[in-house]
Amino acid sequence: MPLAYSVVIATFERAEELRGTLLSLARQTRPPEQTIVIDASRDEKTRDLAGTFGQDLPLVYERATVASAAQQRNQGALLATAPLISFMDDDIVLAPGTCAALCEVFDRDEKGEVGGVAARITGMRHTVPKGLLWWYYRLQAGYADRTYGGQLFGPAINCLPSYSEESGDLIPAHWLNSTCVLYRRALFLSEKFPEFAGYSFMEDVHLSARIGKTHKLYFHASASCEHHDAPSTWKRDAKAMARMRIQNQRLVAREILQFSGPLFELKLLLHRLFATVSILRRREKNWWPTLVGTWT
Repeated sequence: MPLAYSVVIATFERAEELRGTLLSLARQTRPPEQTIVIDASRDEKTRDLAGTFGQDLPLVYERATVASAAQQRNQGALLATAPLISFMDDDIVLAPGTCAALCEVFDRDEKGEVGGVAARITGMRHTVPKGLLWWYYRLQAGYADRTYGGQLFGPAINCLPSYSEESGDLIPAHWLNSTCVLYRRALFLSEKFPEFAGYSFMEDVHLSARIGKTHKLYFHASASCEHHDAPSTWKRDAKAMARMRIQNQRLVAREILQFSGPLFELKLLLHRLFATVSILRRREKNWWPTLVGTWT
């Protein structure tokens, strides 16, 4: 029997981007039972937008109690009623069959072994490491692997799948992102996202890796979405964002991977050095505050 699913979207002052996400949801070949929008915006644009989708998409709108991507998702999950629950970013556009493809994995899972499945982000993948990069991963992971795709290792380094190197639609993984992901609702409620603040970097890794300890996780190569990565108020402070990356990475390493002590500190230092080289080579916008935040 096909399983129904609820969708939870945490949003913060992205009404126009959210419109595209909701329109793509309304066009799904397997539409959601309900769509829950948890809004932390300081204006009414998102509330007004939600009111226009009443007939096309069953939609529940609620103001966020805390402006935090992770905590907004937890808040929305409490309103979900379907046996499956999907979390989506507010700046993605789904292919028409994406949700159907994700749900079908659970439809076929008679033993209840699958915990979560994530969609493929168009244009994003993990490049097969070669040369010094492969040896860097080898040193951080402590084991050899051809691609390290979909894995979580060392001081909480997480890699997307190397889709071109895999066969079949379902790619086993150690973690899943929350750009577009589907979990069993009961399983999610037993774990929930960590109470990270604001942008909540790596909250998806923290959650999915915990679920992955007892259930199977997969990236779906054929279920796709476009991620427009819209500007965000939380992303404007490059120094604070870089600092959050290191802080939350440390938390994931300690709480999920049980990694601590002198060896962990050495590997985290090596990761900071690796990130520094990358920042200096690219010299992208706000590279200096990003570098300062990485070492704060």
